[in-house]
Amino acid sequence: MPLRHLCEPVELAPGVTVWAERVNHGPEAPSLDRFPHYHSVAELVIFESGNGSFWLDGEETKLHPGCVVYVPPMCHHDYMFSPGEKSWVLVQLDADTVQALAQALPELDLARPFYGVPSESQAKQLNTLCDLLLDTTQSSPQSAIVTRTAELIIWAAHATRVAPAPAPGKGQQVALPVDRLRPALDALRAQPGKEWTLEQMASLCHMSANYFSRRFAEIMGMSLTVYVRVYRLQLAARRLVQGREPIGIIAQDAGFASPAHFAFQFKQRFGLTPRAYRQAGQTRSLPQPIRTSA
Repeated sequence: MPLRHLCEPVELAPGVTVWAERVNHGPEAPSLDRFPHYHSVAELVIFESGNGSFWLDGEETKLHPGCVVYVPPMCHHDYMFSPGEKSWVLVQLDADTVQALAQALPELDLARPFYGVPSESQAKQLNTLCDLLLDTTQSSPQSAIVTRTAELIIWAAHATRVAPAPAPGKGQQVALPVDRLRPALDALRAQPGKEWTLEQMASLCHMSANYFSRRFAEIMGMSLTVYVRVYRLQLAARRLVQGREPIGIIAQDAGFASPAHFAFQFKQRFGLTPRAYRQAGQTRSLPQPIRTSA
């Protein structure tokens, strides 16, 4: 499985319900920029080194070594990290697995995100479980022990909570600002290579083009044009390290007019050509994206 960045659109491989990997970036690593997003898998991140911020629907929480963040499926969130060394363990679970865990562990509210700060003993427990999960997902990603270990990690992480999300009223759903944009975002996820116009996106959300453009920039922190470009580049980056498809095909499927235009945009964001990025991915040493101006 390829190295994943926190800002990257996430999909698990067919047949894989839980995945874990340790992501490391050395002292010379650049900053990790914001890219507001959501995905169909749940995400548990145990931060080992580095400092940054986590955003949940626009609310910022500072990140530091040792802290834990859990994000349920389809929950709008974002990360940013300062330059320099940073590392974390990333655990991803598909929605069906999360639902099964929620039924098996009703005392855990896995429908809402949480932020945790483990004690020394809790940190040791999490590290031991993470090492086991990392080993088993690499060797036997579909084995029963993977799911069982992930369940124990979720349980242990939940016990570290210091800032659980506010609970909605009984039978109520909390409406988030990004929900107004979700029809457009879902359409982009379904057809990332389509030439979406501002008017089409606005229509899906039952807004005027001007109002949609303004609200999108306010909520996502970047214009629709920039968001679409970055999203396509992130998807292309995953395909580059997942297989051996021709770069031209990847560029075409991602909606770029030509391989040359794709290579130019790709290098602007990642600091490498698509070919070099693919080679770096094979050694699991990919750089973080370069800041993209709106």
